[in-house]
Amino acid sequence: MDNEVVKVKKNRVLPLKAHLCENNTPIIGGDISVLPVIQVLFASGVGPAVDVTDQALSAGQGTPGNQFVFSGSKWQFNLETKNYTAAGTYTITMGSGDTDEYVINPTCTAQFVIE
Repeated sequence: MDNEVVKVKKNRVLPLKAHLCENNTPIIGGDISVLPVIQVLFASGVGPAVDVTDQALSAGQGTPGNQFVFSGSKWQFNLETKNYTAAGTYTITMGSGDTDEYVINPTCTAQFVIE
């Protein structure tokens, strides 16, 4: 997920992929009971960023509850951008589904811009 900022037009799918490890050992689907989730923040350039995660839609990989799924050797979430229409920067963060079970460190983020 940690790539450059992507400029997108409306109605695009962003394939988000990440590896989770503990002490260099991959964490796979059966290793955790609560799946990682996405959080989406929107910044228009005026005022603080706003949480717009409730508008997130998955396309194939991912769940309607904004959870990543483990597929092959990676955690994946295909994010549809059609609900994100305002011009500005959207920051996507992969977060723990249960911080009592695990944390994601360092932070895993991606950004896209709608102009």
